Amino acid sequence: MGANSFIFFGLLLIPLIVFLVWMIKQDKKRNYLGLVLLVVGIIIATYTIITLDKKFLKNNADAAPKSSSFR
Repeated sequence: MGANSFIFFGLLLIPLIVFLVWMIKQDKKRNYLGLVLLVVGIIIATYTIITLDKKFLKNNADAAPKSSSFR
C-alpha cells in the first residue's frame, strides 16, 4: 500500500464509517437514513472512480512498459 492509501483509510474512510455507524445507532425511528446516505455515497464514489480512471487510462495509455523491456 502506498502513502496515499494510508492517508485515505486513516483520514477519510475510517471516520466516515464511524460517523455512519453512529448516525444509524442514533436513529430511534429506524428510518434507515444512514443506509440511504451510505448507498448514495457508494454510487457517487463508483461514478467518480470510473470517470477518473477512464480519463487517466485514455491519457496515459502508453505509461505501462512493454513486456519486452523486462528482459
